Amino acid sequence: MGSFFILRCFLLFFFFFNGAFVTKGNIWSRTEMVEMNGYGEQKLSSVIITGSLLCGTSRPNLHSIAIPGATVAIKCKTGSKRRSKWIKAVTDELGEFEIDLPSQLHPIPDLENACFIKPIYVPKPYRCYHTSTNIHKRIKLVSSTNGFRVYTSGKIRLSRS
Repeated sequence: MGSFFILRCFLLFFFFFNGAFVTKGNIWSRTEMVEMNGYGEQKLSSVIITGSLLCGTSRPNLHSIAIPGATVAIKCKTGSKRRSKWIKAVTDELGEFEIDLPSQLHPIPDLENACFIKPIYVPKPYRCYHTSTNIHKRIKLVSSTNGFRVYTSGKIRLSRS
């Protein structure tokens, strides 16, 4: 009974003020209150991981070929006994990928040693080394400004069979 009364009072308060809050004569909207308190839809930080996936050749005079449509994934040690889930991205027509790391992984100390990139799917036309899924590549910090960090795995080269 008591919780129903509290819920009803909250709903009446919410509908009466129509989502606005009054503080010292100022009326603040819900959006303004959320932003002032540091919550809200705007991210406080961003962590982007970039790289490229190439299919190399055994011949030194031939260049590596970009692998479009491949799937790469990143996994990070979270500090607990478990690792994070795989966060996946698909390479574009130039074999490049970009992963926006979820915000719960941003505070991991020393991301360079906590995270690794791994190719998990290579399209058949590229016929790269089949055990390429055993390749783990570390990331390196490229830039860090105003809560925006960019890491790269560099070029991940798979060898042709």
